[in-house]
Amino acid sequence: MKYLLSILLYSLLTSISFAASPRTALIIGNSSYKLMPLTNPENDAEDIAEKLKTLGFEVIFAKNKSKSGMKTLIREFGTKLKQKGGVGLFFYAGHGLQIDGQNYLVPVDFNASVSYEVADSAVNSSLITGAMEEAENPLNIILLDACRDNPFPRKNRSSSRGLARMDSASGTIIAYSTSPGDVAADGEGRNSPYTENLLKHMGAPGLTIEQVFKRVRVGVEDYTGGRQLPWETSSLRGDFYFEPGQILASPIALPPQKAVQEKAKPQATRIPVQEKIAAIEKPIAVQEIIIPQVPVPQIQAIVTTSANARKLSIFTNPQDSIIKLLNSDKKYAMGVKLEPGDYRIEISKDGFRTKKQWVTVDTENLEMQITLVPDY
Repeated sequence: MKYLLSILLYSLLTSISFAASPRTALIIGNSSYKLMPLTNPENDAEDIAEKLKTLGFEVIFAKNKSKSGMKTLIREFGTKLKQKGGVGLFFYAGHGLQIDGQNYLVPVDFNASVSYEVADSAVNSSLITGAMEEAENPLNIILLDACRDNPFPRKNRSSSRGLARMDSASGTIIAYSTSPGDVAADGEGRNSPYTENLLKHMGAPGLTIEQVFKRVRVGVEDYTGGRQLPWETSSLRGDFYFEPGQILASPIALPPQKAVQEKAKPQATRIPVQEKIAAIEKPIAVQEIIIPQVPVPQIQAIVTTSANARKLSIFTNPQDSIIKLLNSDKKYAMGVKLEPGDYRIEISKDGFRTKKQWVTVDTENLEMQITLVPDY
């Protein structure tokens, strides 16, 4: 118990310190490419910059920059971050590509015609991670809405689709607008699907940054019909909130808890449950289930559904489709009761394309209709 309270206290103090820390952001959006111009990166960068200002960030903003201009901005950002400390954030919207496992952010004056020229024409992503590492500040955030397509002709094996996964120092979270090796949509409205969902969830009070990204992932995946799946890698050591405060929306579902097997002992056994929820989204509290001893070789401890559980009812076409809950140990049945949170569902039927998507169980019972597409 003392160990648990120590962890919770450390997490609380870390969160408070991040909330009071300086916040510095570099925002770049490139749209005006000679080859394959884009519509939304300028808008995405402008809107993210304005949003971050309302969340307490000092923002360095630029759009349609050349390679030399981008490098100058990154150096300026690194210097300011080293001077101020606190939280650093880098957002880039525009073309991005990978060559031999290296990620490059594409400036508007990009003019490579063969793969070995890319390093001279684009900005290696290691420049931004290096600037952050040199600053030695405790927490950094990198947001890359940067793989909308590959403007470099893929004539050989060294040029690959999308961006590669990046390594970074401790205390960094890197968020990609789509999974490694895939491309993201530019979007039909003012913003890309990824930026649109970032803007929607960034300012939600009381959400950790990980919870923000989970909600962004659900929104983007739903909008694109599962074709685009945002991705993150993290080495954060504490909780960061864009907007501290009381949570106003549904919590994220924890992984399913397995039944606990216990051998008979002369005294009762205590099993703590829902510690993560208490630590992350609610005032610090630990609920315990006391399992009385019974005179049998083994007993099974089962965590029952709480009063907060809500019904999930999925109506499918075809009606005899198979429905599975992929991130829960519960088997789906019409009206199954689930704790509030996000659930990954799979709907399948022979002769039809399998559909996977996230659904959010909130404060009301949820009913939904899903139609499968024939697999011709």
